[in-house]
Amino acid sequence: MTTPWMAHVETLRRALAAKDRAGANAAVTALLDAKAPLGQQWRQIAELMRVSGELTLALRAIDAFVAAAKGVPAARYSKVVLLTQAGRLREAHDLAETLPANIPDPAGRAYLLGNTALTLGRVEEARANLLTAIRHRPGWGPAWLTLSSSGSLKDNPIGEQMLADRAAAERQPEGDLARYWYAVGKLHADRREHDDAFAAFAKGAALLRKLTPYSRQGNEKTARAAMSGFPDGFIEGLNRQQTIGTSRPIFVTGLPRSGTTLVEQILASHSAVADGAELSLLHHVAVATGGVSGEAITAHLAAGGSVESLAGLYLHLMAERFGPEGRIVDKTVDASRFLGLAASVLPEAPLIWMRRDPLDSAWSCFRTFFIHGVAWSYDLTDIAHHFRLEDELVAFWQERLGGRLLVVPYGALVDAPEAWTSRILEHCGLAEEAGVYAHHKTERAVATASSLQVRRPINRDGLNVAEPYRKHLQPFVDAYCG
Repeated sequence: MTTPWMAHVETLRRALAAKDRAGANAAVTALLDAKAPLGQQWRQIAELMRVSGELTLALRAIDAFVAAAKGVPAARYSKVVLLTQAGRLREAHDLAETLPANIPDPAGRAYLLGNTALTLGRVEEARANLLTAIRHRPGWGPAWLTLSSSGSLKDNPIGEQMLADRAAAERQPEGDLARYWYAVGKLHADRREHDDAFAAFAKGAALLRKLTPYSRQGNEKTARAAMSGFPDGFIEGLNRQQTIGTSRPIFVTGLPRSGTTLVEQILASHSAVADGAELSLLHHVAVATGGVSGEAITAHLAAGGSVESLAGLYLHLMAERFGPEGRIVDKTVDASRFLGLAASVLPEAPLIWMRRDPLDSAWSCFRTFFIHGVAWSYDLTDIAHHFRLEDELVAFWQERLGGRLLVVPYGALVDAPEAWTSRILEHCGLAEEAGVYAHHKTERAVATASSLQVRRPINRDGLNVAEPYRKHLQPFVDAYCG
């Protein structure tokens, strides 16, 4: 006997096969409304919806999974993971605190609490939890890495404990060992032991390079596609076709560690701006369009698509993450590869590109462990290769977009913060407010490597950071300037 909900399952399968987002969403909604007895399958559906950016349905599905599992701790932990992935870190932290100490295991629970506490600015709480994780799992690189990012350990006995944990760390898998070496590099950098710091970062990078090789050819291909098919007047013509409001997002892009999080924090301190994060929503729009090039946009529109539907998808996914109110800063690092798409379908969205001294930026990227993996950052000549592509992109978009793209030099922002903050506000159509000039007092979750820096007033600490490492960075200089 076929029950009604089984028909919805079949509808979902067909929609997924056809890459029909609307059909898949409707089928999942119908299954949820019917309270279909899917048991463990609800967790798979929750992950499917999360990956597609449909967080409302993802959360409903994970709640259905928890209910089907009678609320056992392991099921509630699955919800913690989903909340973390969805950027709802306060909710994730609060729910994790209700779990028994052995869920998922003592080290894993303490690590999760330490990570979420640090993104919320609770440094001492974070350190206590992370040390608990290391007691349960000696040498664990992820916990040491987060500890190293909790502030300077120069005069803290935690630093000596980290170094003493080396033998245990070397028994960990390569990915975890790499994280340990990045942590050790940060400790030596805090102590101004520059040669030891570079050596440690280089060890971590070498391990990651083995795990995730960098494809120069692949990177060049995506950069060329990003600049293809945008002749004079193309973007302006599409902008005239747009009939819906598109001013909600504010795009802040640039190389990693170039000051994007600082500008995000400044803007998020404004009363009209609700929040910001690395959203990656343009990836979903590019999938719907069939690519990021002007040719892909043209083909999509010729096949019956519209600039309204593409913008509507982006704005819908933004509302899924942040709700319907307030402007949002999208500081997705690789937005440079989607700028033509964003400029074409979101004509009212301000565009900001951060620029930083190349040597400082190169060193900051080399010494940073990027949670999502940035393969070009593991080798100094690969960093130079990527930087040169980004230089081409910013020059291309400055020529195409003119004053619509505000290029902000990080050094200038640091030297004249009030003048540049005012200019950024004007570019984004935001009124002057005192709060943006005291952005370090704004309490919000910041889940990037700059989470602690942006909780301090603007300072010059980020300038000339590469100078003590100049001799080690010569391969970058030769490849970038040659």
